[in-house]
Amino acid sequence: MTGVDAGFQIILDFLRRLTFLKDRGYLSVAATHFWVDVMNNGRTLLVALLAVEMALSNARVGALLLLYNLGSALSQPLFGLLADRFGARWLVVGGLGWMMAFYSLGAMLPPWPALIAITIASLGSGSFHPSGTKVASESSDSHRTQATAFFFMSGQLGLFMGPILAGYMMDWFNRPGYIVLPLLSLVARMSGWRWLHTGPAVESDRPAPAKTNQTAPALWRTLLPLVLIIIVTQSVSLSALNFTPKLFTESGFSTTYVGIVSGLFMFGSAVGGIVGGAIADRSGGKPVILLALLGAVLPLYLYIPTEGIDRFLWLFAAGFFVGMPHSILVLMAHALLPGRRALASGLTLGFMFFSGAIGTYVLGLVADQIGLAQALQGTAFLPLLAVGVVPLLPSAKGA
Repeated sequence: MTGVDAGFQIILDFLRRLTFLKDRGYLSVAATHFWVDVMNNGRTLLVALLAVEMALSNARVGALLLLYNLGSALSQPLFGLLADRFGARWLVVGGLGWMMAFYSLGAMLPPWPALIAITIASLGSGSFHPSGTKVASESSDSHRTQATAFFFMSGQLGLFMGPILAGYMMDWFNRPGYIVLPLLSLVARMSGWRWLHTGPAVESDRPAPAKTNQTAPALWRTLLPLVLIIIVTQSVSLSALNFTPKLFTESGFSTTYVGIVSGLFMFGSAVGGIVGGAIADRSGGKPVILLALLGAVLPLYLYIPTEGIDRFLWLFAAGFFVGMPHSILVLMAHALLPGRRALASGLTLGFMFFSGAIGTYVLGLVADQIGLAQALQGTAFLPLLAVGVVPLLPSAKGA
């Protein structure tokens, strides 16, 4: 057996142990996550194209992105409560359908109505994410972090493919070409309708959620560092995600190139999330979070001034480190609200979207003063602000 064959065999053995990959409900919600985030990140090219067409300032672009992310963020706790009460199926399938409808309008309408339709589409993302995360996190008791990481990886792969697909189609057909993305997502909508349960998830075959015995001060000692780390990582991630397309569009690069550059960041994030989840299931989440915060600094600083293949490598590395702690942070929040995973997911993901949206808006304001390239480079130092609070996080494996 050659070294390559041995490597493939190790990967196959690893995947066979992940029984949640045989669960059709899990696979359908992962596929839905892929297409939800294909549209979410393809949106950044739509906004960049409209911003250049309408001569919008960086601050105005930041405000539009803030409105989108606030719509998604603030609705997620409510949708999480509904998922805990009534089950995930309608919220998963309905959220995707909502996005398909309003992104189709965003592709076809005149500029200002298109921006309004794109903003309204955010409610579909808010409906899907806590519901889908609940399904994913309940699909495995022994590999919860990896099940959740694979679920987030499917979304991150969607974030990777979204700008590439959107850029290619919009190079050919201008803005109406974006409508191909909602049409392709019909397959995921049909699979979700077929395989997801109609009611609340059945819990009788799983252990009852462990009751927390932490005191209020102990909960706050976990919550506050968690909040700081989320603010830092999401501000960095969403700033890169939303403003990198505008930076390179203004620099005269083709839409296809901008899509590839934007997608590489999320491809790195997807790979980083899987690696981080696998390490966390064995060694706990704290070392993963610390490595992620320290490792992100140099790539985030260097991907803008470098050129050619080096830019692609640095973007991948930046996404890799920023994406490593994502599922770990969500599961740490689950531990604070045992038995209410959809609500915990809605609160955590909603706060992630909210804090990232505020960070993106602030970056837009700063960019109008010092330049977009310099403002994006400055985000490279934000992870260092959270390094000191990592020791305060819980040390349990799988979280």
